Amino acid sequence: MESKPGMPNAEAVMALRVVEDVRERVSGVPRRHAVMQLLYAVMVSAYMAVFVYTGSAEGDADRSGGTTMALLLPPLVLSSALVEGAAQRFGGRLRAARRYWMAAVAFGVMLVIFLLWSVIGGGYPWWLSLVSLFATLVVFGARPVGVLLRGGAEAARATVSAPLPRGSRVTTVVIGLVFGAICATLFLPVAVWGTMMASMVLMLISAGATSTWGLRSTGWYWGTTQWCAFGISTGAMFLLAALTIATELISPVVSASTGAVIAASVVVTAFLPGRGDDGYDGEGADGASEA
Repeated sequence: MESKPGMPNAEAVMALRVVEDVRERVSGVPRRHAVMQLLYAVMVSAYMAVFVYTGSAEGDADRSGGTTMALLLPPLVLSSALVEGAAQRFGGRLRAARRYWMAAVAFGVMLVIFLLWSVIGGGYPWWLSLVSLFATLVVFGARPVGVLLRGGAEAARATVSAPLPRGSRVTTVVIGLVFGAICATLFLPVAVWGTMMASMVLMLISAGATSTWGLRSTGWYWGTTQWCAFGISTGAMFLLAALTIATELISPVVSASTGAVIAASVVVTAFLPGRGDDGYDGEGADGASEA
């Protein structure tokens, strides 16, 4: 069936989106992108704090180090691709300056020092975990905070909510089930490590995929509901890791119950509306790859 005269076709609609995205880039970095980058910086900072505390004299890495990594690594690795996909929705991008990468490299060196200090030196004071938390937050959060203080640009184009594509819905369900399984098997070392390794393999496979089941595509289609569920679930896993290391409060019943709640909350959002824009092309809204 031919389109009616005067009715825009799919190519015209996509061309208008490209123009709007370019306008957003010129006007500045979108505020929502800066907020997402700041929240991601908070998550990385929390990861570093728990990681450094685990290697401290009070952390007892031999007893709880494996548990910590099983709870922290999957959300951290997975969120990187999801956030990248979400960032591609915005015309403005928060590109990393040279000094940012220099600071990140310096921080990586500091992490190696902590690791060697823990293995060779027999541990360090626990309060260094707080130092690492604030240092990481400054390194990764300074730029988005600067954007927010300057008043980041508002998105020029409103997005209409729509159901997630089938591939993104399946990926969201898998994420919820994997998070729940890791928490539920926390006190079964073989099971938790097997679940974590299987999830990491799946993440590596889907991270580079450009179809709707890929992680970047899923991050593109996720709306506020999906991101809130993911953020709360990640926070619960980080808290579970911290309490397991520092206290005796966490039992198999607590971890299994937490896993069930996490799985249910994320899985439910897979069937709730996300963002309706279907312009994902694996490279970004305007075809330019992320810097």
